[in-house]
This record gives sequence, structure tokens and C-alpha cells, in this order.
Amino acid sequence: MRLQGLKCLVTGGASGIGAATVKRFAAEGAEVCILDRDLPTAQALAAELGQDHFAVELDVRHEPAVEQAAAEVYARWGYIDVLVNNAGSELNKTYNETTVEEWDKVLDTDLKGPWLLCKHFVPGMVGRGSGSVINISSLNGLVGFPLSTAYGSAKGGLVVFTRDMAIELATSGVRINCVCPGVIETPMMERWTDLMPDKEEAKAMLRGVMPIGRMGTAEEVASAVLFFASADSSLCQGAVLSVDGGFTAQ
Repeated sequence: MRLQGLKCLVTGGASGIGAATVKRFAAEGAEVCILDRDLPTAQALAAELGQDHFAVELDVRHEPAVEQAAAEVYARWGYIDVLVNNAGSELNKTYNETTVEEWDKVLDTDLKGPWLLCKHFVPGMVGRGSGSVINISSLNGLVGFPLSTAYGSAKGGLVVFTRDMAIELATSGVRINCVCPGVIETPMMERWTDLMPDKEEAKAMLRGVMPIGRMGTAEEVASAVLFFASADSSLCQGAVLSVDGGFTAQ
């Protein structure tokens, strides 16, 4: 019960890595608020986990929505201990085929969103002198891939954002770290393979790029997030952890 009694927020918590993190946090004793655009699914997950957990509708791209979510959370809890910036938007297009609207959607979700959540929740953590922020970046934020200029730029920016924030917060008692998943079996991965001419061939290709010979699971990533949320990572500040089956070790 490494998170016993802690109050934790997870954006994009209704599915994929977010949902796996919500479930793991709850199993470790945390009270969890699920922030997601898909409110019915988020509410169903919160109800499944019990009365200590609740859901709030949120599109992380818009500051008024983040302000409203912060007001709801603080009205119920008064403070938070852990913030997981997991909400994300993917895109697979060449740099010259990407539209301004698509670029803005990805950057606003994957980079501006975490900044907005930090802007409206981290000051409260600093005021209490404790807390942990975990940003979910990606393998695409560490190495280059084709068809990934928008997504890779956002996720790479999130890595540097984590490090910059870590220095700003170094003496505050608030830790901020980053997890970079590799190829993980999630709804996002399913959406990507759905765009390919042969879905099963695309999945086989993804398994092939992982040195361990398989995709990771959302639950495996959630274990890494749990480490940063817990006191086990008390000396980690600005750390960037690859959870990628050995890809970046090549």
C-alpha cells in the first residue's frame, strides 16, 4: 500500500496507460480523480473502484476547463499529492502533410496540457512542500521516427519540460519525473495499426522493433508510474525513465 491515503489525479485516465495507472494507484491505497474527455467511461471506472474515487470531465487543451477541474478537485479534496499527465493525442503524417489544425491539436494536448495542469495544481503542492508529478512522454520523445514530427516534437518537448520544471522545483519538496513508454498495447496503438494496409503485419512490425520481442502492457507502464508516485523515488528529480523493452539501449 505504497500510496495509502494519497490523493492522485490522472489525466486521460479512462483508458490505456491512464486506466491501468488509476487501477494500480487505487490498489495501492490512493484516492484517485480520473480526468478525461470521455466522462461516462471515466465515471464507470471510478464507480468500479469504489466511493473514494471520482471522475471529472476535462479537455486538457483549454485553460478555462483546467481551471474548472481544479476548482472541482480542490472543493472536494482541498489538496493533491500526485499528478499524472497522461492525456495524449497521436498523429502519423509527414511534416508537409500535417495541417496547422492537426499540429495544434497534438501540441496542445501532449505539451500544453501538462503545462496547464502543472500551472493550476503544482502551486498547491509547493505550498504544502510535497508532491509528485509524473509526465507520460514516449519513445518518440527520445529518438526520431518517420511520420512523427508533431507527436515526437510534443513528446520531446515534454521531456525537456520535465527537466526544466525539476530544476525550478528542486528545493520545493515537489518531485517531477517522466516515463517514456515504448510500443505498448493500448487503444492508441490500435488506432495507429488500424490506419495501416495490413493491421496484423503492422503489429508484427511493432513487436519486431522491441528487443524483447513483444509489446509492453499498460500495466507494466503503470508500475513505473507507481515508482515515481511513491516515496521509493524520493531522490528522483527530473529523471526520464524508458519503459521500452530495450529499444533505446540499442
